Amino acid sequence: MRMKKQLGWRNHLQLLCIALMMYELVQLRYAQHALAAEKAKKAIKVFVPCGMSLPFYAVKEEFERRTNCSANLVFDNAVVLLRRIRRGECPDVLITPGELEMSQMVSEGYIDKETVRTFGTFDLVLVVPKGNRANVRKLSDLVKPSVKTIGIADWKLNSAGYYAKLALERAGLWEKVRGKLVKHWHALKAAEFVCTGRVDVGIYYATCPFESGPEKLEEVGVQVEEHPYQIVARIPNNLYPPVKVQAGVLKKAPNKNMALKFVSLLLDRKVQSVLAKRGIPNYRPMGGHKQSRYKGEVRG
Repeated sequence: MRMKKQLGWRNHLQLLCIALMMYELVQLRYAQHALAAEKAKKAIKVFVPCGMSLPFYAVKEEFERRTNCSANLVFDNAVVLLRRIRRGECPDVLITPGELEMSQMVSEGYIDKETVRTFGTFDLVLVVPKGNRANVRKLSDLVKPSVKTIGIADWKLNSAGYYAKLALERAGLWEKVRGKLVKHWHALKAAEFVCTGRVDVGIYYATCPFESGPEKLEEVGVQVEEHPYQIVARIPNNLYPPVKVQAGVLKKAPNKNMALKFVSLLLDRKVQSVLAKRGIPNYRPMGGHKQSRYKGEVRG
């Protein structure tokens, strides 16, 4: 009889232990789901031009390490990203490859002007297909009869094309070469033209996408490993204003606080070094004045 009672108590204790373990397991899973939900709530969405993938993967890693907030990067052509915003999508942060796209978003009321920061720059270069069949060495060579086609991004939609047009105008070449221009609204496709030999020469950014997003060139059919292009000259900086690679926060950003921290991080000294190493050179304002970061900036 005594043994039966002892066995009964042991069974009760075992059941109680199992019940407690199950309860703790349920509580743990609930806490994990709550943490995941909170993290998802904190997460920010960042629209990034597809030619800047390599540097922004590094920025994402640093941001998440410092803030414990996820940064979901959405890569696409800058023109497409603007169209998506106009159609109703609302990221927290928009990155643009120049001031043309950002000024459009500010003037249309999507971006808060006070949040816009310039964190990088690009140089314009002349790029030719492998072999340089038209023997282009400098900007003035574009008027030569051997140069029949010139690749360029649409200057009304893309900053790369906008700055290229200014350079040609200031060099007194615009009207002379306008009939040779082969433009495309998609900047990557415009870069593809020279890589595939469709044009004799192109005017593009020096590192974007050739260094900062080479895998994106591969997505449009360019065999990057075969080095199908050659940079033959840099366009003199006095022919165009400093290119401003910019970031801005959407007025309707779901997580404005973290969005501001992300933009602020782009001006951090360590992150600036990372950006420069991965294809986005640091911007140096005329006069040497540094841009201010936001209150609550994240530091390492």
